Amino acid sequence: MFVHFPIGLWTTSVAWDALALGLGSASWWPLSYWCLAAGVLMALPAIGTGFVEFVRIERDHPAAKLAVWHASAMSGAAVLFLGSLLLRRPASAPESVPGALALSLAGLACLAAGGVLASRLVHGHGRVGMK
Repeated sequence: MFVHFPIGLWTTSVAWDALALGLGSASWWPLSYWCLAAGVLMALPAIGTGFVEFVRIERDHPAAKLAVWHASAMSGAAVLFLGSLLLRRPASAPESVPGALALSLAGLACLAAGGVLASRLVHGHGRVGMK
């Protein structure tokens, strides 16, 4: 259940970014920054539990390839959101707004793709890593 926290926090950070741009108010930037930071921290236990499940999947299992794609998408999302966070330090409007926002949007795309793959893993193959 750890996965819900980074997903919610990172998605919310993009919403704060949209509000900051749409309203032209820099007061939303710190909220986005701290959601990104909390999401990165909460991703650590999510990645750990995902890794434990991943290594339990037998390599010849039909879900193995799908699990690799899912892990790649979610790891990519974590790296992209971390990059966005680092561009924003300190917790104010980033010096390079387009770069930070581009990384967050790319991270959101990876997060969505990873979510679709997770759904296919669970609903198509069951909880293959949990025995």
